[in-house]
This record gives sequence, C-alpha cells and structure tokens, in this order.
Amino acid sequence: MDPQVLELIQSFESDVKKSQPMFNEFLAYVYTTFDKTISLCRSDRMMNKYKKMRMEVLRYIVAHEKQIIKELSK
Repeated sequence: MDPQVLELIQSFESDVKKSQPMFNEFLAYVYTTFDKTISLCRSDRMMNKYKKMRMEVLRYIVAHEKQIIKELSK
C-alpha cells in the first residue's frame, strides 16, 4: 500500500464504526488535510504540486476501496 496513504490512515480517527460511512469520512479527511497544506503554500508551484498529489491519493483510495476499508477497520 502507498506509504502516504498508510500515514493518513494512522492519523485518522473516526467516531463511526460502520465501514462505508467511515470510508466516506476518511475521504473527506484526506481532502481537508491536503486543503490545509495547500492553503499554507505561498507559491503557485507548490500549490499545484499538492493539488496533483491530492488527486493522485484520492484516486488511489477510491481504486483500492476494499483494502482501505480493511485497514480502517483494524
């Protein structure tokens, strides 16, 4: 699994116990985490880098939904 995604999973805490709502909450968490980082950047180059990284991570998470849910359930 992508090390960046594992790091995000480890930092994620959820109150929801069901898998699908937890997955949706995790997607929102990933988006807002990157959004905070992007808003702190001063240069357009860094902003674009983090925007691209955010899209790649979100695509990876959606493509590997079952594996991510399994990791979140641990």
